[in-house]
Amino acid sequence: MTTKEQVLDLLKNNGSAFLSGQEIADKLYITRAAVWKAIKALQKEGLEIEAVTNRGYRLLVDKYVPASNEIWASFKAHPSFEKIASVKEPDFVISLDSVDSTNIFARNRAEIKPLEEGLILAGNQTGGRGRRGRSFYSPDNTGLYLSFLLFPQSDFKEASKLTCLTAVAICRAIKNVTGIDVDIKWVNDIFYKGKKVGGILTEAITSLEDGMLSHVIIGIGINLYEPYEGFPQELKKIAGGILNGQISREVKTKLISEIMVQFYLSYYFPDEYPYVEEYKERSMLIGNYVKIISYSEAPSASKGYAYVTGIDDSCHLLIRYDDGSSDVLSTGEVSVVKY
Repeated sequence: MTTKEQVLDLLKNNGSAFLSGQEIADKLYITRAAVWKAIKALQKEGLEIEAVTNRGYRLLVDKYVPASNEIWASFKAHPSFEKIASVKEPDFVISLDSVDSTNIFARNRAEIKPLEEGLILAGNQTGGRGRRGRSFYSPDNTGLYLSFLLFPQSDFKEASKLTCLTAVAICRAIKNVTGIDVDIKWVNDIFYKGKKVGGILTEAITSLEDGMLSHVIIGIGINLYEPYEGFPQELKKIAGGILNGQISREVKTKLISEIMVQFYLSYYFPDEYPYVEEYKERSMLIGNYVKIISYSEAPSASKGYAYVTGIDDSCHLLIRYDDGSSDVLSTGEVSVVKY
C-alpha cells in the first residue's frame, strides 16, 4: 500500500474520532510532513477529510442513500430471490433522503395503496419512533432506517412473532455482509459489544369485526457507526455502532437487500428458515438476572427482579423469581442487572 492508501485506511478504521497527525506518523513510521502531503492528496481526489487544529483528521461520512433501483438490482441478484419471487416479491421499494418516520410514511402509503407490500428506506428520520412513545435517534446517514409494510392474512397473535423474525433477519444479514455477530435483547433490540445498535418497532392495525390484521408495519433502525459528533448525552452509555469505519456504497446497498432477503425467507418459508431457535441462541438474556421495567400479563412481575430461564416457541420470556415462582412475559421491557 502507498502512504496515501495507508493514511486513508487508518482514517476509515478510526470511525468518527479524530486521529492526530502525530498518531498517524507514529503508526506508519513516517514524518508529519508526509502525513500532511497524503491528506492533501486524498482531499484533491474528492474525499471529505476534516482537519481541526489540536485534534487532527477524520474522514467525513459519505452521505449516500441507496436509490430504489440499486436496492432492487441487489435484491434480485441474490441467489434466493427466485425462491422469494415464487411466492410474492415486494410491490415497491421507496428510497428517501429524509422523512419524519419511515413507519408513518408506510402507514400513509397503506391508506393510499391498499394491499401493496414493500419497503421504505430513509437516510435520516426527523421524528424516528421507538417503543412506548419514545423517540429513536436517527442522525443523517450514520445508520439504516427502514420499514416493511405487510398485509398478512393472520390474527393479532402472529404480529408479535414478526418482531422476533425481523430481529433474526437483521442478525443474519449483518453476519452475512460484514462478518459481525450481534445479539438480541428481548424483545426488539439489537446489541453489539454490550451496547444497543438497533431497534425494531412493530405496529399492527386490526379489524374490529374479525380481529384479523389489516396491515403490519415493521420499523427498523440500525446504527452502522457512531455519529461524528457523538450520541446525545442520554445515549452515550447505552448506544453504539456496529462498525468502526465507513462502508462502501455497494456494501450498504448489499446490507439492505440482505435484510430484505432474510426477512422474506423466514416470513414465507418459516419451516425451511426457522427463526425461533436462532432467536433463542442469540438471546443475551438467557442465564442472566433482569430488572423488569414494564410488563403486560404477569402481575407478579412487580417483584422487580427475575432470572431468565429461556424463551418459548412464541418468543415469550420465561422467568423465575428467587422464591421459586415462575412467569411468562409476552410483552414488556427488561434490563440486564448484576444481582
